[in-house]
Amino acid sequence: MISTVGFLKIKNFGGDIRDFLPSLFTYLKKFENIEVFLEKGYGSGFGLCENDYLKTNPKIKFVLEEEIYSKDLVVIIKMPELSELEKLKDGNSIFTMCHYHTRPTYVELFKRKKIKSLSMDAIVDDYGKRIFVDYFRTAYNGSILAFKELKKSMPNFHSSYRSPINVTVLGVGFVAQNCAKSFEILGDEEFLGKNIPGIVIKMLPRTVTYSQDLIKTILETTDILVDATSRRDSSEVIVENKSLRYLPEHAVILDLAADRYDKGQVKPIEGTILGNLSKMVIYADDDLYNSLPINVESKNRRTTVSCNAWPGVTPKESIQYYEVLLKDYLYILLSKDIEEIDRKSDNYFERALFRSSLSNYLNNFKI
Repeated sequence: MISTVGFLKIKNFGGDIRDFLPSLFTYLKKFENIEVFLEKGYGSGFGLCENDYLKTNPKIKFVLEEEIYSKDLVVIIKMPELSELEKLKDGNSIFTMCHYHTRPTYVELFKRKKIKSLSMDAIVDDYGKRIFVDYFRTAYNGSILAFKELKKSMPNFHSSYRSPINVTVLGVGFVAQNCAKSFEILGDEEFLGKNIPGIVIKMLPRTVTYSQDLIKTILETTDILVDATSRRDSSEVIVENKSLRYLPEHAVILDLAADRYDKGQVKPIEGTILGNLSKMVIYADDDLYNSLPINVESKNRRTTVSCNAWPGVTPKESIQYYEVLLKDYLYILLSKDIEEIDRKSDNYFERALFRSSLSNYLNNFKI
């Protein structure tokens, strides 16, 4: 059974400040036998101090980062860097956004250290639908920034004589759907009632994205190209870099998938850069292109809008949203042994939490 739980501050994510708010720790008071530890400086990004947390839960203890990593369960919304995770005590647990599919080196670390990880992004319902996620903020925060960049680069943006703006979305899942809704909102705000053509949104399924030839013809009239894909095989690109030359010079690439280059993994749009909250806009002449793996082609470039933490653009709203979701899963984690979490439980949240476990991922994908 878990008797100590530690909450780490977010670090190394380019300005992400999404530490949980005092309201979550009011809820944790109900677990009388659980000791709660926060890393010193927790909440400082929101202008909060230790007393703000202690007023809601006087039993909280503030300790150094190293001590947090020794607790039975470590909780943080964004997964720490690989070198930081080495500090986890062997055999203990972590609850965070693990992204097993796209972080193979992290999976190897968890296996080696026998960490019982639970991945927030892998929590899905009985039908495989992801339920611990903020799809709209991911989509809208990226879409509004890409829209602003297009205003700068498209010479006739406000002309009543131009053709409609074309947004091409790679993917048709929930991120893609929320992206389409976001551009509808942005288009209405900018053009509705002004006799200026608005936005046409195309969503491309796999029956189109499998073919570079089909993609090329669509790119020729695309003003914003959006990556909202989810791939089983992260070693294969969806849009080759050589195809990007068909995009108009003013076009903007919006990276909502935010995949990394890591151990054979490539980004869906070849040669694009992963941004962060400190640098979400990457122009064609940016020095960051020099950091790409040597085998990645990046000759054809357009202004790219990218971030590894899109909900973090509106951090307080994001963390308030996740706190509501988190409580049901913390209740399970702090009420029973992790090894006893049952995929056949009568509890909907317990079944969903089981699916987020490293053991379930390894069993299903035979890693």
